[in-house]
Amino acid sequence: MLRVAVVLVNYGQWELTRKCIDSLMRSEGVDIRVTLVDNNSAGEVPEWVQTCTGVRFKRMSENTGFAGGNNEGFLISRQDMAEFTLFLNNDAELTSGTVLNLAEFLGDNTEAGIVTPPVYYASEPERIWSAGGIFIPWKMRFDQKTYSSRNDLPDKAVKIDFASGCAMMIRTELFEQTGGFRDDFFMYYEDADLCRKVILAGYSIWLLPAEEVIHHVASGSGGELSPLAVYFSERNRLILSQQMLDPAMRAVFLIYISAVLIVKTFKYLFWQGPGLIPWMWKGYFDGLLGRTGYRAVLKKMALTGQL
Repeated sequence: MLRVAVVLVNYGQWELTRKCIDSLMRSEGVDIRVTLVDNNSAGEVPEWVQTCTGVRFKRMSENTGFAGGNNEGFLISRQDMAEFTLFLNNDAELTSGTVLNLAEFLGDNTEAGIVTPPVYYASEPERIWSAGGIFIPWKMRFDQKTYSSRNDLPDKAVKIDFASGCAMMIRTELFEQTGGFRDDFFMYYEDADLCRKVILAGYSIWLLPAEEVIHHVASGSGGELSPLAVYFSERNRLILSQQMLDPAMRAVFLIYISAVLIVKTFKYLFWQGPGLIPWMWKGYFDGLLGRTGYRAVLKKMALTGQL
């Protein structure tokens, strides 16, 4: 029987994590080994975590983000000696055959390094949140809107440029070989960086359209319009652009993102919350200057009551 290591990272979302693990344990035809890392959530660890059969658990001494938590979980999971590792958001749930089908695809296709299922909104199960992405250099973005609903999906596996860290299965040795996620990114674009390294290593990335994961979007980061999400997404996008774009294309991207952020400033000011503006621009300038890490930023957010 195929053995798959599964790594989950929790931050204050215990009930969603429990539902995620329950869905994993319903997987058919595959030997699942789950490692759960908690990023130092407030309060006590629920009793079910300590007694949950088949789940290895570690609580971190600080919040290390999506990237650091998953890297730690991966190191722990290496003792499972699994050929494939599934990184799955703790606020996601999957169907019973998904893990097996993803693993079999990697087993049958030696050139494939990563495979991902379509990810649907939990609130709108027919609407696609992510089905992989195609890289658009001048925007420094991965277009995840090629398929907007279940009926838009192709019948066969499709090669893509990007798989979301929400649900991606990778060859275990390949994740180790490429250095895993960037700890200093904390969250956002660490999956894009991993995909970049996988392609540079000579492997391809695939969408398996018949599979299914549902996602309670952005519950772990406080929402897509939280200071945490706004800061790290803008900063990491700019930092990664230095490695993914040639100088001419990066100049075009910098003009584009500067214009977009000016428009966003007015949107936040009048409609979506003026408190986001300083964090957006801090992310922009920190990204331009190549400032990574996360501890100082988290401390400042905590002191201002924005974390």
